[in-house]
Amino acid sequence: MASVVPAHEAARGPRAARAKLRVGVFAAGPVPRFIVEALAAVAASDFAELTLVCESNGVRPLFPPGGKRGLTPFSLVAAERRLTLAPGNAQWREEVAALGLDVAFAAGDVDERALAGLARHGCWRYAFGEDHGARENEAGVREVLDGAPVTASGIRVHRGGHEADRIAYRSWSRTQPLSIARNRGNVFAKASDFLARALASLAEGGAEWLDATPAAAQAPACQPADLAGQLRLAARVARRAAQKAACVEQWTLAWRFIDIEPWSGSLEGFFRLDPPKDRFFADPFPVQHHGKSYIFFEELPFAAGKAHISVVEVDRQGRASDPVRVLERDYHLSYPFLVEEGGSLYMIPETAQNGTVEIYRCEEFPRRWRRERVLLDGLFAVDATVHREAGRWWMFANVARPGAEIHDELHLFSAESLLGEWKPHARNPVKSDVRSARPAGRLFTQGGKLYRPAQICAPLYGSGVVMNRVTRLDARAFEEEEERRIVPAEGSGILGLHTVNRAGSLSATDAFVRRPRF
Repeated sequence: MASVVPAHEAARGPRAARAKLRVGVFAAGPVPRFIVEALAAVAASDFAELTLVCESNGVRPLFPPGGKRGLTPFSLVAAERRLTLAPGNAQWREEVAALGLDVAFAAGDVDERALAGLARHGCWRYAFGEDHGARENEAGVREVLDGAPVTASGIRVHRGGHEADRIAYRSWSRTQPLSIARNRGNVFAKASDFLARALASLAEGGAEWLDATPAAAQAPACQPADLAGQLRLAARVARRAAQKAACVEQWTLAWRFIDIEPWSGSLEGFFRLDPPKDRFFADPFPVQHHGKSYIFFEELPFAAGKAHISVVEVDRQGRASDPVRVLERDYHLSYPFLVEEGGSLYMIPETAQNGTVEIYRCEEFPRRWRRERVLLDGLFAVDATVHREAGRWWMFANVARPGAEIHDELHLFSAESLLGEWKPHARNPVKSDVRSARPAGRLFTQGGKLYRPAQICAPLYGSGVVMNRVTRLDARAFEEEEERRIVPAEGSGILGLHTVNRAGSLSATDAFVRRPRF
């Protein structure tokens, strides 16, 4: 089984002939703890070092350094040299310039424009919002008050002169609609990795890589939290409480037999398999066996607090057998990915709660499954989806840092054989976007092109499915382009879709609905 480490901690090619990037840190006022964690990751890397830390005088933390995500002083950040922050002082600037910095990193109440010319690759800082103009103290606030579906975050680079700012790293999270604190906490938990990822790319690609990053929009002035926005938030909280009291929220299954499935977002023509009100059915994976059609799926009784894998037999007349439980563990199971190899049928159910990715071999179809081995251990990975391409196996799965939502970041692994040693991709995470990262079913080929279905997890988890056309899949890079979206048809009463699969002429999907509780 594989030992998994973040990609920016793994070597991206030989480094013996390349000097580490020299990073200077410039901070005024207390800063979020996630930034100190980000700098600690940089200092521990093999591609960058903290050469200088500059702080303003009299900095005091607002909260003790040990706070989970509180503010902490930069005195905890080790560096070769320390100075007092004085960007307007000519002697100070000469002293900093003599250090030969590659990157100046700004945090807190520091104007990056005042640091122009002090580092070869400009001044970098965390930035938030769609225009990447908000600083860390403003992060994730307006999105909640305004009801925005996503919250953007990343690293903005200011190089001075007439050059446009660049975005060295960018990511999108689902806005937590009912809590500013939760929204900021989710963004910050994930963002602590961004700086090291971006610096690793700079170390490998140099100025040419930075020149190719997206240009940043001119950042508007920050809009403070207003009373109207707070009233809108309070109204949403009240509506949500009433909604949960009046309705049961469920995932339900749908299927049909059709030669070509358009995946229009409408379930007209589909047969439905609705669960009792005490549970939901989700993540359908169809398979055809000895002339019969079956759908394996996640069944979650609400009282149990965890799901198991069940199966139904379906036919062209819309008949479905009673669900039969086929796989259960002490931990939650879902997303029963099915794959055939070497004459055997295997299942890779989601076992993230156990910290594993496990594969099961079918011993007696459809009821008996035996755990064959653990493919990945010590990893909270969801919705593992495997695909064989050009003689190699690839696994797509979402992974998150502690405290961050699982929907945002897609990781890639590969192996020479399905049951072999799985290794993480050098570019992990290969995507950081809640709108199209998390797997939503098997990859498939159509018209000579490879497609990867992915979940749209904003504004709601499972809002729809996006069809991504894979344009590059190899050991050095993964690239895909969004081709189209599948969202619930208007007036259908369906609020979400998050899995699409085919087996022969059998299509299967799931739908999110609200049913009256009483």
